[in-house]
Amino acid sequence: MLKLKLARQTIGKNLQLYLPFLLANAVLVGINYIFFSMTTNRSLERQNYGSGLIQLMNIGLVFTLAITFFFMIYINGIVSRRRNHELGLYSILGMTRSDLGKMIFFIDAIMFAASSVLGLVFGATFVKFVGLGLKKLLDMGRFDVPVFSSVAAIICVGYFAAVYFILLLGDLWRLRSVNPLDLWKATNKREKEPRGSWIFGIAGVVALCTGYAIAVRMKASMDAVTSFMLAVILVVIGTYLVFIAFSIIFLKMLRKNKNFYYKRNHFISVSGMIYRMKQNGASLASICLLLTTALVAIVTTGTLRLSQEATVRLYNPYDVVMTKKTPISHADKMTIQSKAKDNHVTVGKYVNMTMTGPIYGNFSGSAYSVSKTVDMSTENQLFAVPVADYNRIQKQNVHLAKDEILMCSSKGGYDKNRLTIKGKTYKVRHIDSFDFYFDYQRTIFKPIFVFAKDRKVCEQISGKWLYAMGYDISGKKSDLKRYAAGLGDKFTAVVKKNSQEPYMDSFTDRPSVSDLFNQLFGGLLFIGIFVSIVMLIATVVVMYYKQVSEGYADRDRFKTMQQVGLSREETKSAINSQVLTVFMLPIIGAAVNVGFAIPAIQKMLVLLSMYDKLLLVKFGIVSLAVTFLGYVAVYKLTTNVYENIVNR
Repeated sequence: MLKLKLARQTIGKNLQLYLPFLLANAVLVGINYIFFSMTTNRSLERQNYGSGLIQLMNIGLVFTLAITFFFMIYINGIVSRRRNHELGLYSILGMTRSDLGKMIFFIDAIMFAASSVLGLVFGATFVKFVGLGLKKLLDMGRFDVPVFSSVAAIICVGYFAAVYFILLLGDLWRLRSVNPLDLWKATNKREKEPRGSWIFGIAGVVALCTGYAIAVRMKASMDAVTSFMLAVILVVIGTYLVFIAFSIIFLKMLRKNKNFYYKRNHFISVSGMIYRMKQNGASLASICLLLTTALVAIVTTGTLRLSQEATVRLYNPYDVVMTKKTPISHADKMTIQSKAKDNHVTVGKYVNMTMTGPIYGNFSGSAYSVSKTVDMSTENQLFAVPVADYNRIQKQNVHLAKDEILMCSSKGGYDKNRLTIKGKTYKVRHIDSFDFYFDYQRTIFKPIFVFAKDRKVCEQISGKWLYAMGYDISGKKSDLKRYAAGLGDKFTAVVKKNSQEPYMDSFTDRPSVSDLFNQLFGGLLFIGIFVSIVMLIATVVVMYYKQVSEGYADRDRFKTMQQVGLSREETKSAINSQVLTVFMLPIIGAAVNVGFAIPAIQKMLVLLSMYDKLLLVKFGIVSLAVTFLGYVAVYKLTTNVYENIVNR
């Protein structure tokens, strides 16, 4: 069939255009196939907390599918514009619009079939390795991952068939509304010099600064998610406006600088870019936001995983921690020993502590403002403990006056030397650690422990008392889990103090908490890695096609300059100057975005009991450095593509 043959020839002659799109789509098919394989895996569903993990993966899958859809539409638009040149030639030779439509259909069908086959091969090849990695990451038991899942393959291919169908409809609609002779002219049509808009530029700066201010000033409370999403929207809008409007203004300012502009390399680069900066600015903004999203995803999930042990210790400083409204009795301890004997578990030394019930509130200057009702703005829970308990647990001999307290809080907590609670002011002596520092009821509120002179002073802070006990256990992992489960059923109860405030007896064990966080943080890291891979693939391909489109647009101009004396070496130098003038802006913008996002991410992670800001900053710097090195490598490769097109 002639149209099919011409479609194959078009792809074969333009591999530089079609091959990256094909390979990128194949990788995306493979990644989504792996996601579908995991979310439809019955073996994963049977794991502890497996259903919750699958729900997390489904969230990541929806995000990945959305990015895949918009990425394919964006790149297909670039490919279509380059393809129009050849279609225009065919139209001049006598092919009708219907014939051109059939050619486009066969081109899209070949691309779909090839990317689907390659993607499924890629996915089936690596799904077993991903399954083994997930098993190791989550410390799971038996976990079976089939090499090929027909259900996952059907769903994945069906999704990409729908996307390609939408792409085909768009291509045919554009073809239907265009004069075939214009197809030949459209590729070589040069853009008019764009106008830089100070209004849009200033609006972009205002949107960025507002988004940054919200991110930096966000509070670690339950409404942090809403504030974070608002900041993200403002940063996205601001980034596009700044790149599109200010990039044009910036280049025109360079053109007015005679000392800079009237140098051979700068003259060529600035004069060339300024005519296509509307599209160029949008591409640069897209690259910046893709890099930002990839970095935020991997920094957030990676930091959570690295902080997992600290979070487990915060929930369970001992293997078993229990709190009761009444003192822990001899009968309770006999039950603990009896259950341990039945399950072949050895119980360690008991550590007891008396503490007041939590008072919820926020720090306001040097005062602790108690919340009358726990709401979206509440950040902390404060406990008072007699200093005698602190001395016994820590093996210390600290003496306090009635107006003195010791304070232990998480990293980055309260740091002043005076604190007013319920109208009474205390001198504060800070301590770095406390062996029984833990999050009562395992809430999102940051625990603050203060140690006072005696029970009377503690009761001035909060009159309700709780009795906590912790101890370590040893034995086989299966025995420990069975023991903890049975004991938890025995001791966990909720007692209604009044109609508004539940007073809770709690019981937690480290094996169960570790399993929970393995699934939660490990699953989030798994999703973060895959989302980052998708973002980075999109970034690389956008960078590649940006260089390809720039190369074709600049080829005639450089040829003309070479004919009047511009050497190959000077051409290469001019190209490097042109690319470097704006090409580093996306990675710089991404670094700025991530820098301002760090405080917001830290506030978000507090909701998951991660308080180590220094760990977040360190991991963010390392991730940014690695991304920058990769960005430079891709820049070098894509610049070579640009040079080859220009010098062809």
